[in-house]
Amino acid sequence: MGMAMSDIPNLRHAVSLKSYSTYRVGGEAKFFYEAHDRRALERAVLAARESDVPFYILGGGTNVLALDKGFDGLVIKMMAEKISMAGGVMYAEAGAAMGVLVNKAKALGLSGLEWAAGLPGTLGGAIYGNAGSCGSETASVVETVEAFDPISGELKRYVKHECWFGYRDSIFKLNKEIVLGAVLRLKKSDSETVMKEMVENMKFRRECQPLSEMSAGCVFKNIEIAECPAAAYLIEHNPEFARFKSAKFLPTGLLIDKAGLKGLKVGGATVSERHANFLTTDQSATQEDISWIIKIIKEKVCGIYKITLEEEIQFITK
Repeated sequence: MGMAMSDIPNLRHAVSLKSYSTYRVGGEAKFFYEAHDRRALERAVLAARESDVPFYILGGGTNVLALDKGFDGLVIKMMAEKISMAGGVMYAEAGAAMGVLVNKAKALGLSGLEWAAGLPGTLGGAIYGNAGSCGSETASVVETVEAFDPISGELKRYVKHECWFGYRDSIFKLNKEIVLGAVLRLKKSDSETVMKEMVENMKFRRECQPLSEMSAGCVFKNIEIAECPAAAYLIEHNPEFARFKSAKFLPTGLLIDKAGLKGLKVGGATVSERHANFLTTDQSATQEDISWIIKIIKEKVCGIYKITLEEEIQFITK
């Protein structure tokens, strides 16, 4: 006999996803489970697969959008968060909050995570989407990643180059394996130097991003100029964008701003006046409001600049 959903201990039913994402929107998950270690995660995934129940792995909920209709399956919240240190090497489980990792590195005078000061979410999510900020990204410190293949049930270990890290991308988006933890390689520095850079990065975030409001980070990826002929043409022929001639990316927030969409409001969702690539929500917001704004932004930017924007946020769907 295989495992059934009833074999999952402490399984919850009909749980609202609102409090599990930073947008504070979404319906109910049919089943909800907090996995506090990898064995618990593996058992829950196995039970879902054998019961033919779709499942979704949730980290900090900072880059996701739960649908108003909810999720007709099992949402597994990754809670495994152990961290251990050996010199400049940090091992952390996927549920560890990025803020905790940043503070640990700072306390030990280790450099490499300064860019992540103030970054919400968990390590698992940061690896999955190769989260980045302030000119750096998660891939810069990753040495190895441990993952679980939900189909074969195998545990796997990836060295950095096998992770296929790209701009807000990794192999885990493609192969659907679940990040369990990672070894991060940091450099010896001193607490004061590390702290100084973190303070600068936090200052930048506070000035440029709506940190005090409900939001889920950047909605769209920035545009890789080398991969987008329309962006290259724009930079060459539109003086407003000429300063990006030697840049790798064209900031999507700037395009949204120039398209006149800052402050656009649909229901309880608004394009941030502080940073146009952020949407903020109030308590009346629904996923439908956010989806409408995303649709309007994509259509307007494409209409004006012939550039198709790609979402950075992930939808909680099957």
